[in-house]
Amino acid sequence: MSNHKFFNRYHAVQDWSREVAHKCLYWTGFIHWKREATLLVSVSVALMAGYFVVFNFASHEVLELVNTCTARLEIEFEDAEIDSLPDTMPRSLCECVAHHLLDKNGLVRLAMVNIHLLEPIALEPVTQKDEEACINALWPPHDELARRMSL
Repeated sequence: MSNHKFFNRYHAVQDWSREVAHKCLYWTGFIHWKREATLLVSVSVALMAGYFVVFNFASHEVLELVNTCTARLEIEFEDAEIDSLPDTMPRSLCECVAHHLLDKNGLVRLAMVNIHLLEPIALEPVTQKDEEACINALWPPHDELARRMSL
C-alpha cells in the first residue's frame, strides 16, 4: 500500500509541474506581455548604460596613457638629439602601443584601472614584439631610425 501512495504523490507532483510550466511558458493576456516587455527594455537600457560607462572610463585611461607616453618619447628624442622626426610621430607610436595594450587587456580591465579598482601592474604588459610591430608599421624596417629605436 505504501507503493500506491508513493505513485499517487509522484503523479500529483508531475501534474502540478506540468501546470506550472504551462502557465510560465504560455502566459496569456496583455498584463503579462507588458511586464515582460518592460523588463526586457529595462535590462537592455541597463546593459547599454553599463557599456557606455565602461567605454568612457577605458577611453580616458587610454588617452592618459597616450599623453604620458608621448611626453616621455618627446623628451627622449630631445635628449637623443633626433631632429628629423615629424611632430606627430611620437603620438602615433604611443597610440599604436596603447591599442596593443587595449587588445591584450580589454575595455573592462582598463576601465577598472581608471577608477582605481585594479592596479596598473595587474595589466598584461605590451611586449617587445608588439613595440617592434608598431615601429615597423610607422617606418620601413630598413630605415635607419627604425633600427635605432628598436635597439
